[in-house]
Amino acid sequence: MSAVSPPRTELRDYYEVLGAEPSASSADLRTAFRAAVLRHHPDRAPSSEIATRRTSILNRAWAVLRDPLRRLHYDHALEGGRADRMEWPLDAGEAPRPVRPTRHLRSEPGVPSEWHQPQWRSSAGFRVPVEVFGAGPAAQERWIVENHIDGEDWRDHSERYWLRFASRHYADRGRIDDWLGTLERIVSLHPPITELVDANLRDAYLAAGEELRGAIVLREIAEREPPGSTQRRWAERELRVLLGEYRDTHVRRGPREQRAENAELLLNFLESLEIEPSFTDYRAAIVAHRRAGHGGRAAELVERVMAAPIPDPGRLFSLVQLLTEAGQLDRASALLAEIARGDHPAALDARRVHGPWRRISAARERLARARRASARRGS
Repeated sequence: MSAVSPPRTELRDYYEVLGAEPSASSADLRTAFRAAVLRHHPDRAPSSEIATRRTSILNRAWAVLRDPLRRLHYDHALEGGRADRMEWPLDAGEAPRPVRPTRHLRSEPGVPSEWHQPQWRSSAGFRVPVEVFGAGPAAQERWIVENHIDGEDWRDHSERYWLRFASRHYADRGRIDDWLGTLERIVSLHPPITELVDANLRDAYLAAGEELRGAIVLREIAEREPPGSTQRRWAERELRVLLGEYRDTHVRRGPREQRAENAELLLNFLESLEIEPSFTDYRAAIVAHRRAGHGGRAAELVERVMAAPIPDPGRLFSLVQLLTEAGQLDRASALLAEIARGDHPAALDARRVHGPWRRISAARERLARARRASARRGS
């Protein structure tokens, strides 16, 4: 049984891979790349294995040449004969291409190198004409938008500098869907955490009304970071803020039935993320179910809260208020009496609970108002 010989290959620079000349414009390079992808697609090639390898090589070459700064550096290396080349697989019977002569740096005095291009400057990662650069940031931004942002689709880009600029551009113009799309594209590229902090993910999800979607993204970011790290704490804090905004907007406000549905959605969502709902989450859900007439579900949530450990003595006063809002007035009165008698001495310690007697007085007033309201409803 004869061994299968490995496919023949030849070394090609990135321009040869795309089938373009080093002098090609950005538009010409894009056209050449798309044509090459179609030409070497596995569905059209005689060998799907070679076609798959070629497609991978095309994508690697395009990732460099589509970036103006990376292309500039590659041109410099190509001019000096130091540029990277890739092994291009050949079909059976295909002859190697003639070797392109290596271009060397010019040594004539007074003749500038092709790589040295003083007519360009860098702004936000983009090359801009020197006269535009000298006109100031506003002119630079207009030029970048006109030449690199308008007419472009963020789905075609993986350069973080492009996505960062585009996200700010979309945000300023209220293009919320594109704003979120560019930010989530940036997140998928695993950038440094400082870029994510500067990206204002929270503001984007709040503007879109997509708090739960944002919480999922922030959860993924948090899980990339080591437990206890500053980066993970930041992501978890942002996640909690988004969930709090969802609770305040959709559980505490709106039509009664919708509030109850949103309360259940929030509790189920937290369970799916393996996050224990906070006391405030439970309280908002209990009030929402009470106002929607779901007394049984509200009572079930009350029991869940009452069975949980009490992290600090001030929580006892919060439980009195929760029982009052849930309509369990006798139970609230009994717990308040225990606090006032000193059965829970930590709750009366002014060093641990601010103004305990004032809080007892306020709780008694709330209970009295709740009893009067209950009597009016009964009559």
